[in-house]
Amino acid sequence: MSQREFLADLDAALHAGFASVGMAEVAEYTAPGSSTAVPCEVYVDRDVETIGGLRQFVANRVEVAYVCRDGLVLVQGGKVKIDGITYTNSKIVSDDGSLSRWTVRHG
Repeated sequence: MSQREFLADLDAALHAGFASVGMAEVAEYTAPGSSTAVPCEVYVDRDVETIGGLRQFVANRVEVAYVCRDGLVLVQGGKVKIDGITYTNSKIVSDDGSLSRWTVRHG
């Protein structure tokens, strides 16, 4: 088993535990141009604040971390529906092969 496979299994197991107590979500992801939604596991971080390289603050943004699964192809403009709210992927923040984090916007 590779490190990426191990981390993917670990992230999936952790998500299942967190989802069972309401700390993570099961959502639906739709790629641009597709009409078929794919189930996915996500974490939603609302009201994220960051400090930029010039010490400027970026506040009130929403980030979604996706548990990477085979068949889930995340791209800019993809839509995820979480608990009745739809978000659109704006910019990838990080991706280690088992967890992919994106900034998102409403709609």
